[in-house]
Amino acid sequence: MTAFTKSGRPKMQIPLQPFDYVLEALGFLSLVLMIGLALYHYNDLPATIPTHFGADGHPDQTGSKTTLWILPALSIVIFGSMTILNRFPHNFNYMVNITPENAERQYTMATRLIRFMKMLAMLIFAFITWRTIQIAGGNATGLGTGLLILPVLILGLTVYYLYQSFSKQ
Repeated sequence: MTAFTKSGRPKMQIPLQPFDYVLEALGFLSLVLMIGLALYHYNDLPATIPTHFGADGHPDQTGSKTTLWILPALSIVIFGSMTILNRFPHNFNYMVNITPENAERQYTMATRLIRFMKMLAMLIFAFITWRTIQIAGGNATGLGTGLLILPVLILGLTVYYLYQSFSKQ
């Protein structure tokens, strides 16, 4: 028997596909790598490190090296929150009406989008942490252009999933 929410949406467990496991693993590995980089390099960092970057990717503000822990701490919160959120796809906002016929497809797409976003957020934060360490150590001067592709990826991914949610509703 299928349980329903107050709004009439079916509650169901969405089984993870192999690709979902890959996304989860990449996100988690990025988080672990970020924490590992911070732990490994922390004692070698100067007392002052870049804490903010301008639109050109170059540091425009500095602060205590303890600020290096902000992104890993924030990443742990984001990773955990998005993992918990993904357990309740019946509570998400959808642009199509959720019915028993389309619920599994819509929930699968929505949870996969959350996994993609989680993985990309972890990659972005790991990259920024790594580049901050590189800049503080004198091995780089800015974030570089590699970071610019990630927001484009996020936007493209969102548009793709929105399109998919409307097709074959």
